[in-house]
Amino acid sequence: MNRWRKNIKNADDAIVGVVSTFLIVGLVVAVVSVVQTVYIPNWMEQQEAEHMEDVGNQFAQLKYAIEEHLVTKQRDIPISTSITLGSKELPFLLSSRAFGSVTILSNQCTITVTNRSNTTLFSSSVGGIKYSSANAYFLNQDYIYEAGAVILHQDQGNTMAIKPRFLVTNEEEVSISFTITNISTVGGKSSIAGYGTYPVQTEFSAYNDTIPIMQNVSTITIGTEYQNAWHRFLNGTLRNQGLNYHGYGTDYTILLNESGVTVEFAESTAVVLDITRIQINAQVAPGWIENIK
Repeated sequence: MNRWRKNIKNADDAIVGVVSTFLIVGLVVAVVSVVQTVYIPNWMEQQEAEHMEDVGNQFAQLKYAIEEHLVTKQRDIPISTSITLGSKELPFLLSSRAFGSVTILSNQCTITVTNRSNTTLFSSSVGGIKYSSANAYFLNQDYIYEAGAVILHQDQGNTMAIKPRFLVTNEEEVSISFTITNISTVGGKSSIAGYGTYPVQTEFSAYNDTIPIMQNVSTITIGTEYQNAWHRFLNGTLRNQGLNYHGYGTDYTILLNESGVTVEFAESTAVVLDITRIQINAQVAPGWIENIK
């Protein structure tokens, strides 16, 4: 009888051990599942959001480097600005890595100016630099350097992150000074995609300040994909100088269409425009980048 009772006790201990093991395993699986489905996406979304902020700061540095070229006007002195294409996945946990691309685009934007006789006084197409994200968790964003401006674009719209050199004074006449930058590649790579941090190298090429000052300007058209950013910038800049928009004594109107934004000045508004065009050569590191630690 004692031996039988001992066998029953040993069997009970074995069952308790198996049940305890299953409970522990189930608890671990539940915790891992919660971490994987709830916390990991939140952590990764925050990491990708911080990466987007880093790219914004890097584009600010890129604009600063180009402004340095404008000030010094020295050839054969390249400046490199680092752009981080993507962010890493979390170690030891299941997550996805973010990717990105940087491209130097020709004919990114056009600027056209006409006078009261509808004669074209100036027309120029300029290239730009575009970063596009391929995020796994955070919404995708683009940063674009265009005609001296830095624009932030996402599916919901776009906004002017850093303003271009577009100066307005409103005294006896409206005087506008607009410095536009043309980015182009000469014998260098024009795109890169993947992840990691890589340089965009810029170099001063030419400075054209001999464009005649334009009198009796009627319209200024910015041919761009980012109409909202330019509309808000142009409208805010002109209104800050006391010009009236859509009201009594209207000085100008802004027209938007699929191809861009046009500022149309009233006949009673005398407008003088001085445009300076700077040429910058740029290149990025070659090829598709992968397996970067």
